[in-house]
Amino acid sequence: MFDRQYGPIEKIKRDHVNRYLFAAERLRGKKVLDLACGCGYGSWILHGAGNEVTGVDIEPEAIAYAQKHYQGPTYLCQAGEETRGVFDALVTFETLEHLEAPLAVVDSVVAPLIIASVPNQERYPFQAERFAGDKYPHKRHYTPAEFEDLLKSAGFEVTEKFCQQDKQHGDIKPGTDGRFLIYIARK
Repeated sequence: MFDRQYGPIEKIKRDHVNRYLFAAERLRGKKVLDLACGCGYGSWILHGAGNEVTGVDIEPEAIAYAQKHYQGPTYLCQAGEETRGVFDALVTFETLEHLEAPLAVVDSVVAPLIIASVPNQERYPFQAERFAGDKYPHKRHYTPAEFEDLLKSAGFEVTEKFCQQDKQHGDIKPGTDGRFLIYIARK
């Protein structure tokens, strides 16, 4: 069942893989927390770039899959005391829009660098009914200014802004004129 749900990395959506490749290019030899790591392919990519990676997700089945198929990183189900340590970077892709209190989550991780992505409200307007059947539905999408404000509220300064136009190719380019925003921010 899980092979069909998650599958080998070649079957993972290109836009998702590209986000992790993007982060891996910028992170080398770092202690990285991959928040909402899912089935582990992203943590594995980050680990392959020479990082010490801890992947965390709330789905036990996803973590079990990651431990079996994407070995190298440390995987944890749920964030607990093990993630309260100091990290060099927090990576969290397509996570914050699912959370009731995203600021509390971003603020709880001690890391001087964050690489995060969210859907862009200006190019991919939030429609609650679109996500109603999801186990973890989107709560909202973010305009570029709202995303920056969220990160600033957690003490980060956005230093670089990127975007992805679509889910098919997932090419990443500078700016905010895409369906998905990817920001790099520092404390």
